Amino acid sequence: MDLEKTLSLLNQQIAYARGHSPFYARLPEHPLTDLRQLSALPMVTAADLSLHGEEMLCCSPAKVRRMVTLTTSGTAGPYKRLAFTEADLEHTMDFFHHGMNALCGPGSAVGIFMPGTHADGLCQLLSEGLRRFGAIPHIYGPVSDPEDAARFCREFRIQVMVGIPAQLRRLSLAAPDLRPELVLLSADYTAESLMETIARQWNCRVYVHYGSTESGLGCAVETPRRAGMELRPDVLLETLPDGELVLTTLCREAMPLIRYRTGDLGKLRPDGALEVVFGRKTELEKPVPIYRLDELLFGLDEVLDFAAWFGDGVLRLEILGDAARAKQRLYGAFPAYEIQIVTVSALERNSTAKRGTGRFTPPHTPL
Repeated sequence: MDLEKTLSLLNQQIAYARGHSPFYARLPEHPLTDLRQLSALPMVTAADLSLHGEEMLCCSPAKVRRMVTLTTSGTAGPYKRLAFTEADLEHTMDFFHHGMNALCGPGSAVGIFMPGTHADGLCQLLSEGLRRFGAIPHIYGPVSDPEDAARFCREFRIQVMVGIPAQLRRLSLAAPDLRPELVLLSADYTAESLMETIARQWNCRVYVHYGSTESGLGCAVETPRRAGMELRPDVLLETLPDGELVLTTLCREAMPLIRYRTGDLGKLRPDGALEVVFGRKTELEKPVPIYRLDELLFGLDEVLDFAAWFGDGVLRLEILGDAARAKQRLYGAFPAYEIQIVTVSALERNSTAKRGTGRFTPPHTPL
């Protein structure tokens, strides 16, 4: 990280936000002289985006190329809207260009198994970034039918895959013959057991990307050239005492974010790289985080996928596959809870949503 350049970009972003947005008018007028001074500035939350989004906009609405509407957590909570100009989207494509070029080269057939297939969506931006160094993108979208996704991979001779962790794990179990050279996992927490399964099934390298809509879709990517996930050059990350990641954009035109609390817990390396992301703070605070279940169950090849609910001391799971060994692991890991398991032939869920442990009872009779 070039500290002098980063500090210069940070001061420019602060001055720009203060001069173009009523919301940021309270930011200091005097430039920062040290990056550590950033921690003295007020923080922005998801609630601020919901309540003060219009005040945070720093450009004319006519200049906004893409507007994204999200909820504050999962599928509940007030809406928050994020705006991006053409220049903002260009920064994202540039990050995808250089980040993916560190993983593959010209001529690589890259299968994109991600949501956002619409114009200016994630898949289109990633595709443009790949084309800039001569890779060949093939957009499929989220994987709901592993057999069809495997057919797609064979048809286009996919060498590199970018996709949602649980979905690509299931694809690796369904079609071990595909053997891509490299897999990049994104959009959700990635358990070590899940990565090990994919690497073993396909005998390939597995890397992780961390990003969010707030960060401009891309934020940090793991590559062979350094330890940890390398941050895109136009963002800063810091951590609060509890490990929550705080995001600051450095070149955002439509809606800069100065010290935005992401809600994700992680750890930074001394060199500024992102060492690990532990997951959503709200999920980790639950008695049974989905991430703990991922680690336990995604190491079992006979468990293709699962969904979980917890409430009133009862842990309920729907398991796609054989549940025998899963029951043993769960009883050993959660002896204080009643555990109810049903095996299902299919799981019904939004294929693009982040996974979590819900609080309602699935309409099935438990084993």
